[in-house]
Amino acid sequence: MIKVSINEMDKIEHLFRNMHDTLILSCLQGHMGDAWTDNMENPRLAIIQGGDFLFIAGDETAEQVETMIAQILDVTGLKRGFVIPEKKSLGDIVVKVYGEDCKIISRYAIKKKQDEFDFVKLQAMIDKLPQGYTLRPIEGEWYDEVIKEGWSEDFVSNFESKEDYERRGIGRIITHDGKVISGASSYTRYNEGIEIEISTKEEYRRQGFARIAGAALILACRQRGLYPSWDAANMMSVQLAEKLGYEFDKPYDTYMIRKQ
Repeated sequence: MIKVSINEMDKIEHLFRNMHDTLILSCLQGHMGDAWTDNMENPRLAIIQGGDFLFIAGDETAEQVETMIAQILDVTGLKRGFVIPEKKSLGDIVVKVYGEDCKIISRYAIKKKQDEFDFVKLQAMIDKLPQGYTLRPIEGEWYDEVIKEGWSEDFVSNFESKEDYERRGIGRIITHDGKVISGASSYTRYNEGIEIEISTKEEYRRQGFARIAGAALILACRQRGLYPSWDAANMMSVQLAEKLGYEFDKPYDTYMIRKQ
């Protein structure tokens, strides 16, 4: 199992030609994430990590396939990972290797918009922010606030530091009484855009704050010429995406693996 350096990503790029997740692009383009392969000269299998997500592509008959899959949590340092295989045959090997420590769950793909977002509609959503709440960018002290809370840390956790996030990341949060209560941010970054991470503190959910934060982030991204990509963990996320102007594509299997 060989780690792929940034300047050698082109050697495994062809293995992921049928996968279009932006977290894969983030790694292949050298922004963030790590990759491993079975052979640098003639790669038959590769794994890309982006945050908690692990993308596996290539030949399921490769000699090291079970070994690489078995080692992936150790080499990434993850206690739990979400495996997205290029094809079901690779997913079947994940199930074989992890047994009871693997659970198949559904995630939901959102189509990449071919037209522009409705900026008037998005601004109207933002204008509904209740009095006493403030919409602001993630920067300075607010970076420190979001990274220390479990529900919001993934707004910034894939960036190397506060300085790195302020240079390459983009996010919008809603604050109330000096506390962050909701937000939307760049989970990862790739050349053309970001992958959205959106969350609300539990006691403030179902009050429209995620919709407002999401609308603000989309507008901020488009002003910078970035595409805000969305992939949904559940149907509530799909419904939120649709309200913001996206279109649902399809469900797909994800293999949640964990260490004992």
